[in-house]
Amino acid sequence: MPSTFTPSVLRRLALGAALGVGLLGTAAAAQFSTLDTEASRVSFAYSQMGVGMEGGFGEVKATQFSFDTDNPEAAQVTLEIPLASIDAGYPDANTELEKPEWLSLADHPVATFTSTQVTSAGDQQYEVTGDLTIKGQTRPVTVPFTFTENGDNGVFEGNFTFQRTDFGIGEGPWGDVSIVADDIQINFHIVAQP
Repeated sequence: MPSTFTPSVLRRLALGAALGVGLLGTAAAAQFSTLDTEASRVSFAYSQMGVGMEGGFGEVKATQFSFDTDNPEAAQVTLEIPLASIDAGYPDANTELEKPEWLSLADHPVATFTSTQVTSAGDQQYEVTGDLTIKGQTRPVTVPFTFTENGDNGVFEGNFTFQRTDFGIGEGPWGDVSIVADDIQINFHIVAQP
């Protein structure tokens, strides 16, 4: 029985296969533009009189979120943390943190982070540089993070440390970093959807 795979047919099949592979490559790219507020978490850790303490925030929001796996350097994000959602571990601490010498929630209810640059370090490792604003003070920070895909979700995880005195958190006698350490570590697990 003669073969029906003439050179012309074989060329068309090869072209079709090449296009199919190209389309599969395109399908692998993903864009994430919506924050999953229920699945995203931001927490913090610090030391008080030499004892490690932890806390977190009940809310995280995004007024801007854009991450394209084909062009991560073009990513843009603005995250907002409503500071009234803070949980420092016990009610008295939460009440204390509302006061002017600490977070001054009446005047500064939201902390924000706005990215200015994203760089890739390879193997799903990145750094985002941006402006962190707390209590009316803005400082540049650079934050390493990892990115992984979990089904349809993009998961961004990392941590960084800032000094609370740079933002006027703990003024007056609370400025003594031997009581409450200056370093505050922020840990984040941010989940985004297409």
